[in-house]
Amino acid sequence: MTTDYDIAIIGGGMAGASLACCLLDKSLRIAVIEQIVPGANLQPSYDDRGLALTLSSQRLLNAIKVWKDCAERANPIRHIHISDQGKFGLVHLHATELQLPALGHVVVARELGKALLNKITTHPDIDFICPATVTSATHTNHSVKLEYNVDGQLKLLSCKLLVVADGTHSRLREQIGLTVTCKDYGQTAIVANVSTTGHHHQTAFERFTRKGPLALLPMEENKCVSVYTVPTPDKDFYLGLDESSYLQKLQHDFGKRLGEMTRVGVRKSYPLQLVLADKQYTERAILLGNAAHTIHPNGAQGFNLGLRDAAELAEHIITGMNSRQDPGHISVLKNYCQSRAQDQARTIRFTDSVAGLFYNNNPLKAMFRNLGMTALDMSPTLKQEFMRQATGIVGKQPALVRHTIAGSV
Repeated sequence: MTTDYDIAIIGGGMAGASLACCLLDKSLRIAVIEQIVPGANLQPSYDDRGLALTLSSQRLLNAIKVWKDCAERANPIRHIHISDQGKFGLVHLHATELQLPALGHVVVARELGKALLNKITTHPDIDFICPATVTSATHTNHSVKLEYNVDGQLKLLSCKLLVVADGTHSRLREQIGLTVTCKDYGQTAIVANVSTTGHHHQTAFERFTRKGPLALLPMEENKCVSVYTVPTPDKDFYLGLDESSYLQKLQHDFGKRLGEMTRVGVRKSYPLQLVLADKQYTERAILLGNAAHTIHPNGAQGFNLGLRDAAELAEHIITGMNSRQDPGHISVLKNYCQSRAQDQARTIRFTDSVAGLFYNNNPLKAMFRNLGMTALDMSPTLKQEFMRQATGIVGKQPALVRHTIAGSV
């Protein structure tokens, strides 16, 4: 039996769930299809990972009434410290320079995910279908027909708009005929929580080492999220080190700005690639989140870019409805992509150029980047513009980020 929806979102992760939350109470019937069952253990643990949320993301989550559920344990980022190992370049950024209480927050990923899922699994507008896997998608003139597998049984549904938000290695993206261009950075990010003897004082650190960037993001008490980038051929060596040896490597590259590193949690690795969809939409289908663009983690911009995309897509869907266009109308998808092109290009260009500039030990390039860092640190105007970019509040913002109601502006 076929069930009809206005929108089917494939992938109940951060991007897909956020879009669903942006579209609640808009007279839309939504299906969210997720392959992986949410973890049964929802109690905080030492190894809960932290996500760096920009100011724009916080505003969005607040507008969709999700922020209150994870704000209590969110740690503000009031300062950013950027350095180049063994070089003179140094940048200090402070929220007070933009007259803001914080430049962003670090939240526990599990708690944010739980808050989003609680909202979409309890709302009458949404059917959360999980665990389920989409096996095929077929376009017709007015809908997309989906076949999906639930407990070994094949079922069908139709929707006016298909949102593909199932990650970097999306199979569905290929099935609907959308291709990607990939660039392998030859590096792997190793993510783990670490404890230190010194307090971070709400400071996020990004240190560019000869291996790649090393970021420490502030969490509660004396705990930080560490993102340690190493050459991919060396990944297994670093993952195989015992706790003491790994902490020594981390300490050597970071220094003692936070005192001694005393404990490290479970390490997980993520290969770093730039994966860009050559086109983000086709007939009645749109890519969202990492399925549309997976970028380098420099500056922690990828997840935040995906949230802005979700907010903007929701705005265009609602604006289209006000003009009697259904969610999958080609003009809705085209207008959305045009409106997001500048922000996406700017963010992708920034993260990719930083990767190219800092992963190069050419003496001339090293001199150039350190002179640039010094100039940035000495210029209040440049620093303010850089911070606006980092907080995601530069350029045209989606209505939900501006604290207005999508479709009414």
